[in-house]
Amino acid sequence: MHAPDESRPLVLCSRSFAESPLAAAGAGLPGELRALDRAELERALSNRRGRPLVVLLDEALQGTELRVAPGHTLRVLALLPAPAAANLRERLGDALSFILPPDGDPQALAVALRCAVREAAAADRCFALEHERRRLAGEITKLNRIGIALSAERDPERLLNFILTTARDFTSSDAGSLYILERDDEGQGRLRFTSSQNDSLPDLELVKFAIPVSKSTLAGYVAATGEPLNIPNVYELDPRAEFSFSPAFDQRTGYRTRSMLVLPMKNQEDRVIGVLQLINRKTSRAAELRAGNIDEVVIPYDDQSLELTLSLASQAAVSLTNNQLYDTVKEQLHELKTSQAQLVQSEKLASLGQLTAGVAHEINNPLAFSRNNTHLAHARVTSVSRRLAATNWLARVDGPQSERIAAGRTTLEKLAQDKALAADVKDVSNELGSLPPPRQLDMLRDFFTYVLRRKEADEGSIEELLARTQKVLEESFIGLDRMAEIVLGLRNFARLDEAQFQTADIDEGIRQTLMILGNNARDKGVTLVSELRLARPHSCFPAKLNQVVLNLVNNAIDACQRGGEVAVRTRENEGFVEITVSDNGEGISEANMSKIFDPFFTTKPVGKGTGLGLSISYRIIMEHRGTISVRRNDPTGVTFLIRFPVDAEAPKTTSVGST
Repeated sequence: MHAPDESRPLVLCSRSFAESPLAAAGAGLPGELRALDRAELERALSNRRGRPLVVLLDEALQGTELRVAPGHTLRVLALLPAPAAANLRERLGDALSFILPPDGDPQALAVALRCAVREAAAADRCFALEHERRRLAGEITKLNRIGIALSAERDPERLLNFILTTARDFTSSDAGSLYILERDDEGQGRLRFTSSQNDSLPDLELVKFAIPVSKSTLAGYVAATGEPLNIPNVYELDPRAEFSFSPAFDQRTGYRTRSMLVLPMKNQEDRVIGVLQLINRKTSRAAELRAGNIDEVVIPYDDQSLELTLSLASQAAVSLTNNQLYDTVKEQLHELKTSQAQLVQSEKLASLGQLTAGVAHEINNPLAFSRNNTHLAHARVTSVSRRLAATNWLARVDGPQSERIAAGRTTLEKLAQDKALAADVKDVSNELGSLPPPRQLDMLRDFFTYVLRRKEADEGSIEELLARTQKVLEESFIGLDRMAEIVLGLRNFARLDEAQFQTADIDEGIRQTLMILGNNARDKGVTLVSELRLARPHSCFPAKLNQVVLNLVNNAIDACQRGGEVAVRTRENEGFVEITVSDNGEGISEANMSKIFDPFFTTKPVGKGTGLGLSISYRIIMEHRGTISVRRNDPTGVTFLIRFPVDAEAPKTTSVGST
C-alpha cells in the first residue's frame, strides 16, 4: 500500500497551461498540480516511484510518449483540436479520460479534471488492493507449503528447528526460542526449553532447562492463559502486569532484547502444547543488529506478524501432536510389522535358498580356476620382477662403489622372498660383511649372474614366462566373464534399481528369471521352455513380476517328475498382457483349487514352504489391477494365467508385496 503522500494524484501540465486562465480549473484539486516541459514530463513518467498521474495533454506537450513505469496509474485529459486528438483513443484506450477543445469552457474543464483525478486515484487504489491481495495470497500459499512441510517432517529436532526458522523468516526476527509443554510424574506442567536461534549470537551454546508453568514469566503466562503477548519493549512493561521480563540473559551475554512476540502453540484440540518466542523484529531479515543501532533496526511486531505467526504456531502444534500420535501408533504396530516382515522374509528366503544353490554351483567352477590362475600369474610376475632387479643391477656398471653395494643389498632382499633362493641369499648376505668393497661387488656380480642362469633354466626366458602368464590371465578372464554374466542375470532378476512402477521389458525379466532357475531345473531333470512374444516394454513393477514368475516356475518344477516340462509364455491379447506358466506335473486336486491363494496354505512337506508364495503373487498382480487364475491341464499338470492391462496406471499405494 502507498504512503498517504504517495497516493495523492499528481497532475502534470505544460508551463503555458499553468500560466493561462484555464489553470484556475485546477484550483482545489485533491492532487498536486505541477508544470513542466516535454523532457521533464518524460522523466516524470519514467520515475520508478509509483503514484497516480493525470496528464493535461495540450499542444505544448503533444508528441510525448505516454508510457509509465510499473506501479503507476495514468489518466490523460486532452486539450487538443479534434483533428489532433483523432487517434488518441486508439493509442491510449481506457487511460484517456476526456478530450476537450483548447478554448473550451473552463467550468467543463474543471469538472473533467476532477473526474480524471478521481479516476486516477480510484485506479491506484484498485492497483494497491490488487497488490495487497496478491501479497496475502502469496502468504497463504507459503503457509500452505509450510503446513505440508511440517506434516511431512518426522524428526523432532529438525521439526522444531524448521518451525523456529520459518517463524523468524516470516517476522524478520533476530532471535527466537521454543518451549515444549510437558508433565512431570505428579502431573504438574512445565515448559522445556528445547530450541534457540540467534543471528547476533550464532555460536551461543543451547542449554536445555525446564521452568514451571507460571504467569510470572512471559512463556509461562502464555502457556497458562493461551493468549499471545506482543511487547514493543520488554524493559518498559506495565508494572501492573502479572508477568515480568528477566534480564539475566542480556546481562550474561551482552545481548539487548527489545521487542518480543510470545505465542501459544495450540493443536487441533485447542490445547497448548508449547510456546514460541520471537525476539527483536528487524526492519529487514538481512539487517545486522549491533549495540549501537538497536533503536534504528529493531521495530515492534505488528498485527500482521501476530496473525501469521499464530497460524504458523497452530500448524506447528498440530504437526508436533501428529508426530507424537504417529510415534505411538508406530510403537503399537511394531510387533505386527515385525511378524509380518518375518513371514514374508521366510518365503523369500525359501526361494533364495533354491537360487543360492544354483548360483553357487554355476559360479564355483569358474571361480576356482580363475582364483588358481590369478595366484599363478601373481607368482610368475613376482619372479619376473626379481629377475629384472638382478638384471638391472648387472647392467649398471658406473657409480660409486658404496651406492652399487647398497643397491645390491636391496636386490638381495627381493631375492630372499623366493623360497628357492632364500638359503643362498642368506649365505651371500652373511659373507658380504667380511669382504672389502671391491670383493663385495665381485661376489654380488657372480651371485646375480648365477641367479639369472638358474631361473632361466628353471622357468625359461622372461619372454616365455610372460607369455605363459598372459595365457593364464586370459583363461582367468573367461572365468570372470562367466561369473559376471551370472551376476548380471541375478541383478536383472532382482532389478534393485527398478523397484518403482515404470515401463520395463517384461520378457527380458522373465529370461533372466529362467536363467537363474536353470540349474534347479537341470538337477531335477525338468526342461524349461519359453515363448516370449511381447513386442514392446510395458508399465509394471519389474522386480515384483520377476518374483511372481519365480514363485510359479519354482512350484511347477517341484510338481514335475524327472523328464517333465515347464513352459512360460507371454503375449498381448485384447488390451491385456498375458503371462502363462504351464507344467505337466502332478497337478492340484479339485479340493485344493479354491485354497491355493490363501496365506499359509501349502501342500509341500513341513519345512519345504511357508504357503505365502502364491498369496504374495496374488497381491502383486492385484497391484497391477490384474487377475491371476489357475486351471488343470489335460491329462496332467496346471496352467497359471496372469492378465493385467497393457497400459496399466501406477497404483496409489505400492507397499503390498514390496518386501
